[in-house]
Amino acid sequence: MLPFVLKTVEEPVHRLHVLSSENSTVDVDVQTELYISESASLQSGERAVNFQRRNLAVLRGAQEAAYKAFTTYLQQISEPQSFLPIELLSQYPYQRYALILSVTHFYELHEMFQSTPDIIWMDRGNSIFEYDGYELSLSAKHHILDSSAYLVAPGKFTVFVRRVTDPETIRFFRSGFIDLTSNSPPPLQLNAQEVIEAVQQDIASRESAMPIGQLLMFPPSAETEPDAVEHLTNCPECNGDVKRISKSFFCLECDWDNLPPLAHQLSGE
Repeated sequence: MLPFVLKTVEEPVHRLHVLSSENSTVDVDVQTELYISESASLQSGERAVNFQRRNLAVLRGAQEAAYKAFTTYLQQISEPQSFLPIELLSQYPYQRYALILSVTHFYELHEMFQSTPDIIWMDRGNSIFEYDGYELSLSAKHHILDSSAYLVAPGKFTVFVRRVTDPETIRFFRSGFIDLTSNSPPPLQLNAQEVIEAVQQDIASRESAMPIGQLLMFPPSAETEPDAVEHLTNCPECNGDVKRISKSFFCLECDWDNLPPLAHQLSGE
């Protein structure tokens, strides 16, 4: 799930009706180039399923480009805050926020949660964990610096995207990111290491108070890795650089990892 609202439009200038006391309208420019791809039109003799896969890959590419533009926007406008600014957040009606981290710190948190799967759950493909009464939806992006993390109210920003197809290419254009909410906090820039340390302390305090029965149900993993995995230096999928977290690895350039499947633990598979 994206931490912003993405809407498709047909025209380069979109007439937006703003819900306000005056019911005003705003013309939104949708002409900033976002993403370009080769045409995904159905080729002669091509199976429909292959065409659908190519078209889906194009849409994912455009969506990822929009996400990258969004994180660049966050870097420009976010307000620095400590984790977690309860006094500030308590002024607003939201209980769930998107927490956007670097891939390294995302997997670091993922590793922590392996020993306490009862405090994290899955919702529409997102990992959610509870902290100080708030639900934080984790998201990882390769282009986020390890030193930073961002906290954003879901649906605060909307971006309009337009698709233009010709025989050779598919081009996507976007608007700026527009705040259409009336009562939500500004996006916040956090110190990523502070987030990690705060979550570590929270997990440690929960574990100390955990009943012995639960500790027996989810004991620390004592599995050993084969020598080939222990000395892994490159991603088996894309040959990119990998990073180690405990006994597991994840790729710094694609989505491959061999971390224990948290979603399977949560569903009991």
